[in-house]
Amino acid sequence: MRIGRAPWSRREVLRACLSVPAARAHLWAGAGPLTLPAMLNDFHQISIPLRIDGSSVLWCELDSGGGGDLFFIDAEKAVALGLHAERVGQSAGVAQGQMAPDARTQVTVDLPGLHLERQELVIKPTPLGKDGIVSLANFRSWVVELDYQTPAVRLHDSDGFRYDGPGQPIPLSFAATNPLAEARLVLDGAGDQIAGRFVVDTGAAASLLYLSSTFVERTRLAERNLRWAPDSMGLRAARIARFAVGPYAIEQAVVRRFPTPGFGGTAEPDGMIGVEFLRRFRLFFDYRRERLILEPNAAYREPSRFDASGLRVYKEAPARRGLKVFLVVPGTPASEAGVREGDVLLAIDHTAVDLIPPSRVAEMLMDEGVERTLLIERGPQVLTIPLKLRRLL
Repeated sequence: MRIGRAPWSRREVLRACLSVPAARAHLWAGAGPLTLPAMLNDFHQISIPLRIDGSSVLWCELDSGGGGDLFFIDAEKAVALGLHAERVGQSAGVAQGQMAPDARTQVTVDLPGLHLERQELVIKPTPLGKDGIVSLANFRSWVVELDYQTPAVRLHDSDGFRYDGPGQPIPLSFAATNPLAEARLVLDGAGDQIAGRFVVDTGAAASLLYLSSTFVERTRLAERNLRWAPDSMGLRAARIARFAVGPYAIEQAVVRRFPTPGFGGTAEPDGMIGVEFLRRFRLFFDYRRERLILEPNAAYREPSRFDASGLRVYKEAPARRGLKVFLVVPGTPASEAGVREGDVLLAIDHTAVDLIPPSRVAEMLMDEGVERTLLIERGPQVLTIPLKLRRLL
């Protein structure tokens, strides 16, 4: 790999950096860390711009749980880029317990100020729903800083890196290049607690913590004095008294568990520390010193929230209006109000959902005690349904 002036046009670099003014000084002056422009999606996952074999700019999710020095795109994107598989490999998604065949090739990857040759590209047969994914392990020769507030990604020279901020270091261990950190779960006010080692996963959206089924079984967590409720993702969730990593704790934390074994086709870790925890910090992944530095940001004190509606909605197709109701959890406000699976949610409080980011739709359905007005399309009918939200967990 080579740091230097990658073959990006000045216009492309400026366009990629447009939303990150601080990045320009580092890229052009060559001083301090190399700052990569970044974007956050609706689920607070960080993406960075790159080009594969001279392609147009792709915004790829940066995944610390990606495993190995890998880049990922799907088959449809590979065809669009004119990329062809050279051999067969094996990989698996997070919830998959078995490895599955995939296609592989080697490519050149260019980022602003960084040129990487002979990089392993995995071509997944199923859609990723994004331009691509890049494993954070590709950058483990640097100290990688993730700034969720700016947002930005900064690569610090590992030899000269000295941290003197207000954050605290958390020891890391590694399994297949995935970083693991110890965390504590205080289950109730009586102090019943358990500990585990969890993958620090910047790709694990929508939860503070995901627990593997093997961890739940080993600790008999399902038999303890916790209230488990179905969530809008098809998992089971519980609210515990406290979730803590090192000195940092989230009170009344919502955690989720997987119902069946599976973690990237490998032996299961205890689970994954997700983006809902990580976005509350400026992160420094220091692979060489086997540590993660957590520096709290403005989001640190935000409460851990849970759905108050019982609705699971998704965008069925880009051309379709509204959000399709995929799931209505029994015994929740949505089921009691008469919302049905297969309905199409057109608007909330007279605002079209097509004009609202998906994360904001989810937030509007978490406001306990608030009454929302839903505009629902059901076949030829358009219905107005009042929905009184209430605490479900």
